[in-house]
Amino acid sequence: MRVLILASGSGGNSCILEAGRTRVMVDAGLSARELERRLESRGLAPETINGIFLTHEHGDHAGGALAFAARWGCAIFATEGTAAALGLEGTLFSPFLKVTPQRDDRLGDIGFRAFPIPHDANEPVAYAFEAEDARIMIATDLGRAETGFVDFLRGATTLLLEMNHDEDMLRDGPYGWYLKRRISGGFGHLSNRQSADAIRSGAGDRLRRVVATHLSRVNNSPPLALAALAEAVEQAGCGARIDTADQFRGYDPFEA
Repeated sequence: MRVLILASGSGGNSCILEAGRTRVMVDAGLSARELERRLESRGLAPETINGIFLTHEHGDHAGGALAFAARWGCAIFATEGTAAALGLEGTLFSPFLKVTPQRDDRLGDIGFRAFPIPHDANEPVAYAFEAEDARIMIATDLGRAETGFVDFLRGATTLLLEMNHDEDMLRDGPYGWYLKRRISGGFGHLSNRQSADAIRSGAGDRLRRVVATHLSRVNNSPPLALAALAEAVEQAGCGARIDTADQFRGYDPFEA
């Protein structure tokens, strides 16, 4: 399976997965025009997207989904809660296909399974996508890594995991108390330490790559995230390659 991250961060999130004749977009948190521009700059035609999978309804993950789907005629896959929050039920211009957490399903050559996660949204999920021997996990915007989530990570060959903030930088940074509490709370975002702990506990011997996503430009830095990742991967003994995704450059294509 081929992976390409178009954008990652609080300014917008989106990535592309390809397997066989199937190409899907996971989250569409940029404007439809910007999504089109980033696709075309990488040699991908917008009309080749077979479906958009949404993790939740927040604008930096779903802001361009409806316009993009309407323009290019692709279906939107989302939980019932996410669809309701976006007003998708009953719309005629864009097909909505319900994702049921904890149930295996398939779109063309890609199998998928959603897993419920804690975040201040309406029925948010993480996803596992499978094709041939690859299993890609995409988990972003969750406030804590519970035991069930760590178990969900097992068997992944590629992990795109939120490492939103460094706890010290968030504590000492410029954000107001309310926002700091929201980010660090159980329905906010994962810190470098929390994500590293999840990898340390959940990484298996099949894990080949971990890309840290949704890094805060105010409360984190790539070197800090990579240091936490390197220690976690070493302690897990899996030897996975590690890196960080960027808000503007995304992440170059790779085989999962």
